[in-house]
Formats: sequence, structure tokens, C-alpha cells
Amino acid sequence: MHLVIAVLRPSQVESVRRALVMVNVTRMTIGDAQGWHDRGGTLRQETILEIAVNEDFLAAATQAITTALEAGGDSAAGRLFTLPIGEAVQLYREVRGPEAI
Repeated sequence: MHLVIAVLRPSQVESVRRALVMVNVTRMTIGDAQGWHDRGGTLRQETILEIAVNEDFLAAATQAITTALEAGGDSAAGRLFTLPIGEAVQLYREVRGPEAI
């Protein structure tokens, strides 16, 4: 299990979301953020996507995100992180582990 975190410009979110749906990744959290950029010393509006995936979906999800950003011509604006998940719990069904994802 992994947590995929993508930091994007707001204008990139829809194309990334569509690319993820094409690889059957449909559950994600999307949030607003502000990023500090040394160039010009300003805050910039950004969007964060958080996606929990099982091992089988990790490569497809990261590839879908990078491909969507490259297709948009501005892949340098995005950042992508993957972190291992120690445990996942689906509270409303009391399910734990990969099935909870």
C-alpha cells in the first residue's frame, strides 16, 4: 500500500483526474494549498491530490499523473511523492489492510 501525493497547479487537476480514471484510480482527496516559491519570493496557489493505492496500482497511478502533466506541456510545475502506508482502515466497514484501499 502506498500514498501518492501530487502537488499541481489548479489548472492541471482535471487532466490528471481524467488520466487516473483511465487506469481505474477513482478515489482521491483533492485539497487547496499554498506553496512558497523562491523565485520572486511569493506564495502560489496549488492543489494537492492524495491517492491511496495498492501495490498493483502504484506504477499505473504515477505513470498516469506524469503522462498527464507532460501532455499539458508543464510537467515542471508538478511534484510527485510516494510514501509507504503502514496500515489502512476503512472505518465504516471495519476493514483493515489492502482491502481498505
